[in-house]
Amino acid sequence: MKTPPSCSPHSTVLAHLAQHPWGLRAPSLALLAALILALIQREDVRLTKLAAQLLGKALQSSKVKQLHRFFKNIRISEDVLARFVLSFADPEERLWLVIDRTNWCLGKTEINILLVAVILNGQALPLMWTLLPHGGSSSSAIRNALLERVLLVLPAKRIAGLLGDREFIGKKWFKFLNKEKIAPCIRLKANTKVGGMPVWALFKGIAEGEVRWWYRPLMVYGVPLRVCAVRDVHGHLLYVGTLEHGRHALEAYSRRWTIESLFKFWKGSGFDLEETHLTHPDRLSTLLALVTLTSVWAWRVGVAEHERAPIPVLAHGRLALSIVRYGLNTMKAALTNVLWSPTETLFIRDFLACAAKLSPT
Repeated sequence: MKTPPSCSPHSTVLAHLAQHPWGLRAPSLALLAALILALIQREDVRLTKLAAQLLGKALQSSKVKQLHRFFKNIRISEDVLARFVLSFADPEERLWLVIDRTNWCLGKTEINILLVAVILNGQALPLMWTLLPHGGSSSSAIRNALLERVLLVLPAKRIAGLLGDREFIGKKWFKFLNKEKIAPCIRLKANTKVGGMPVWALFKGIAEGEVRWWYRPLMVYGVPLRVCAVRDVHGHLLYVGTLEHGRHALEAYSRRWTIESLFKFWKGSGFDLEETHLTHPDRLSTLLALVTLTSVWAWRVGVAEHERAPIPVLAHGRLALSIVRYGLNTMKAALTNVLWSPTETLFIRDFLACAAKLSPT
């Protein structure tokens, strides 16, 4: 009697991961694949929760110790991870980057992450990050160092611009971006001096929904930039310094919210990142790499699933759930089905379709 075909989710994911030069030994890469699957199932980064999903006869306590050793000893190359993310971009497309921070406290320890993401098809995906050794905002020197690392894998000629909120201003920072030929599209504080006067003084009496821009470039933190402004429906004024012109600048800046959506998914609607008890920078960085791999996979699956069965649009015009959340739901269902019925042809096909999205082609 012919044995029906079956599917091993772990072997399938491992085969796709092995296509990239992670620099990990076989047992470590195998555990990374198992952790990705565990994170999909549990949607929780706590090691005790992930350990419960690992296969094997070992005691739960032994599995938890194994994970502690993994996060203590394993470092995933940020260059390889960034190139993995960028492998899903059109090689001819100039890409928008966005920079922001996310932070939380574990007891008296503050976790503070400065992250640069790349926007692909309207989704911010993590590229590189720095774990700040203090609370609060980052210095120009730290931001410069982070962008220098990014430029090693993504040359400036492929960068359309860098989006950032009011935190990411300053003369040294703007001059660094100008030197590296990275076009800023950054929100300015109302009292920012442009052309020798505060920016608010240039745009007095602006009406709700009105867009204005200064007729010529002005010196903003020592760099010639165009300055534009808009008043939103809540009455708040938004000032942006950029190389773009008028509405194009504001349209570009509107993409900055994509990194907020990414952080929301990581911390709330996705993986409960704030629940981790890892605080050591190296171990936390390995966890972020795991979360990044899973997020990118979920985004890829979500894009494909949205094309097949579009997400409903709510009354305010937004999707009922994010593309990444949609992808994670799809992956979780496919994984659950194939684990329960590993010989069911339909379930095998669905999981293999998801797994294929771990590769760019």
